Amino acid sequence: MIRRDSLIAFGLLAIAAGGAPAVAKPVLDVPPLFQLPPKAPPPRLVFSYRGWRVDASRTAKAQPPTRTVSAVMAQIDLVEGLNLKPDIIGFMRAQPILCDGATNPALETGDFVPGRGVVLHVRRLDRKKPALLHGLLKAYMVERLPGGVANAEVAGLRNAAAGRHVWPKTARMLQGNDEFFSLTAAAYLFGAITREPYTRADLRKTEPGCYQWLANLFDGGRART
Repeated sequence: MIRRDSLIAFGLLAIAAGGAPAVAKPVLDVPPLFQLPPKAPPPRLVFSYRGWRVDASRTAKAQPPTRTVSAVMAQIDLVEGLNLKPDIIGFMRAQPILCDGATNPALETGDFVPGRGVVLHVRRLDRKKPALLHGLLKAYMVERLPGGVANAEVAGLRNAAAGRHVWPKTARMLQGNDEFFSLTAAAYLFGAITREPYTRADLRKTEPGCYQWLANLFDGGRART
């Protein structure tokens, strides 16, 4: 009896000192009701899209990767939507696309650098302006037209355009054969650009010989309207 009373007294003292002994509760693996999904990782800056190869690794600090990738994809979509002949679009897809974050307005937003590919300054890209096309057309002239930049037909068309004095002497399209070809071809294919000759309709009106030459080159003679 004395031993039982001692045990009871000891238990009462333990409760008074630390409270009732804790009882472990089962842990249920139930997610919070309003838990946000994990953030998607940023897109890769070296990627392939619709058969094109893009290296935008130099733009990592220029702007968010999502913005860069979206802008470049939009430029590719513009070119893919031009209904170019298989051999021409195949040539263009084979050109490496290199991107950087330069903002110098003196630089073309899209240009061709022999031995490297087409260079895009991604911070200046506009989804409605075919900067990639401009660079690709320069690449096409260099690598596919007889004589490259010295192509005799392009030189003759450029001299004829300069002689008619329709465009200012300072017009970029008159400053070199590569600029003449890339800008007139961009206006012909895309329909409207921000420099001379501005639109397909303007090109057809002011440079009918060039307009038909481009139709022969890109569309088998059946000119776009």
